[in-house]
Amino acid sequence: MAALYLLMKYFYLAVLILGLNGCSFSESEAPRLDFDYAKEPLKLVEYVDGSWEKVCFLGPYSTDEAAEELLGFEWQLESLTSVWVNDGVTLLVFVENASVQSYYEVSRTHYDFSVFSNSCVNRNSSSFIKSGSKVLQTQV
Repeated sequence: MAALYLLMKYFYLAVLILGLNGCSFSESEAPRLDFDYAKEPLKLVEYVDGSWEKVCFLGPYSTDEAAEELLGFEWQLESLTSVWVNDGVTLLVFVENASVQSYYEVSRTHYDFSVFSNSCVNRNSSSFIKSGSKVLQTQV
């Protein structure tokens, strides 16, 4: 009888763990982009290779719909990044010819790019400095 009780106890525990696991949502993280914050201006062209014509900024809690509205084409932000559930990062999306070339999550700790949320900046304007706690755009 004690063995049956113990077996049932483990069975209920397993069901509980599986049930709680099913309640969680998957959260993907995009690659991180780490900068040398001591060097200013911070020029994105020095950190992101490849051909891209603009960088678009999507702030915390951005959704697939927000990405599509900003980029002008469908892109699966929610399955590729954690920005839609993470208020500690801003997503930088590098675009050329209506196609995402690369994307990175950037911590808001040192440079809070969320001030540029829902906007895009041309490659030749993708240089930034920090003035106090504000991030300001400069020319490359």
